[in-house]
Amino acid sequence: MQTRRIGARVRMPAISFLAAVAALLAGCSTTEQQDAELRSAMSQVQEQYAPDRRVAVFDVTWERTPSGLVAKGEVGQQEARSKALEALNRVSGLEVLDSIRILPDTSLASRPFGIISVSVGNMRARPRHSAEMVTQVLMGMVVRLLKREGGWYYVQSYDRYLGWIEGESMERVSDERLDHWRSQKRLMTTATVGFVREQPSVTSRPVSDIVVGCTFAALGGSGRFLKVALPDGRTGYVEASLVQEFSQWKRVRTLDPEHVERSATTFLGVPYLWGGTSAKGFDCSGFTKTVYRMNGLELDRDANQQALQGNPIPGDADWKNLKKGDLLFFGRKATDSSEERITHVGIYLANGSYIHCSGRVRLNSLDPSSPEYDKFNHKRFVRARRVIGASRVPEIL
Repeated sequence: MQTRRIGARVRMPAISFLAAVAALLAGCSTTEQQDAELRSAMSQVQEQYAPDRRVAVFDVTWERTPSGLVAKGEVGQQEARSKALEALNRVSGLEVLDSIRILPDTSLASRPFGIISVSVGNMRARPRHSAEMVTQVLMGMVVRLLKREGGWYYVQSYDRYLGWIEGESMERVSDERLDHWRSQKRLMTTATVGFVREQPSVTSRPVSDIVVGCTFAALGGSGRFLKVALPDGRTGYVEASLVQEFSQWKRVRTLDPEHVERSATTFLGVPYLWGGTSAKGFDCSGFTKTVYRMNGLELDRDANQQALQGNPIPGDADWKNLKKGDLLFFGRKATDSSEERITHVGIYLANGSYIHCSGRVRLNSLDPSSPEYDKFNHKRFVRARRVIGASRVPEIL
C-alpha cells in the first residue's frame, strides 16, 4: 500500500480546480451585483427622507454574516429606519438584523438642547478642531443635540444645518430651561462688534466679546450700560448703544432694499472665512445669510440652497430686470451634458453693482465700463432670485 507523507502536496484535477474557481467568481459576481442593487435601494430611501445630507441624517450601511445582513448606521426618523430595513430585506431576500440608531441619542434626552454661550460657535465636519468648519452659530442661538463623542456634540442648528460643536461653546438645557430662555426679556446685538464687561465701564475687563446677532438676557439697568446674563449664567454689562430689545427689534425691523444695502455695506472689508457666518469672517453665502438675517429674513445656509429660495428673475446679466437686494448666483450654467452648479452668491445693489464676499466683503460690477467690473464673475453669472417680498422665504424666529 502506498503511503502519503503528511504535508505533501496533493494534486487536484485541473478540471475540478477550474470549476471551483468559476464557482467562487460566480458567487463574488452575484454578491457584487446584489450590493449594487442594495446601494441603489438605499439611495432611493435617502432621497425620500434625507435628499440633502447637510440638513438631514441618513447614513445606512450593511454587513454580511452567515445568517444574513446586519444593517448599521444612523437616521433621523423612525420611518426612515423602517423603510431602509424593508428595502434591504426585499432586495437581498435575507434576514436583516437591525442595528440602525435613530438620532437624537436617548442618552441626551434630559437636556436635549444647547444654547450657544460664546460669541461665535464653530460647527465642524468632524469632532475635532482640525476638521473643516461648515458653519457658525451665534450666542443665544439654540441647537438640537443629536449625539456625543468625547467633548463634542453632533448638533442641528436653528436653520437645520448639521455639524459638530465643542461642548464648551454652549450651555446644555432641558425643555423647561429652553422655554425659560425664550420667554425672558432678551437683548440683541445690533453693532458689528462689542464686549460684555465685568463692570459698567469701557475700561473694565471683558466677560465676552459679542458680534452682531448675539442675544442674551436683560437683567435691568438704564443709561449708558445695561446689565445682562449670558446663556451659561455669566453676568456683565453692555453699552446700551450696542444692543436693542429683541422683541422690539422684531416689531420695528423693515425688510426693504435700502436697509439690506445699509447692512451689507457695514461689513465691507471683513475677511473671507470658509464656513463663516459672523462679523469675524464670512464665506459668500454666510455673508448673504447674515445680511438678510439682520433684516428679519432667514435664508438657507449655502449658495446652492439659497438659489432655490425666493422667486426667479427672467433675463441675463445685463441687470435690466434686477432690483436692489436681489441675490446673484454664479458658477456654471446647465448644458446638455452637465447640470447647473452654483458656487458663489452676492447681493445686487444698483446700476450693475453688487456686494459679495470674495477674499473680503467688497463691491464689484457687472458693467464692463465700471472700474469695479469683475470679468471673471460676469462670465460665470448663472441667474438671480428675488427674496424681498417672496412669501416662501421664512421670517426670522
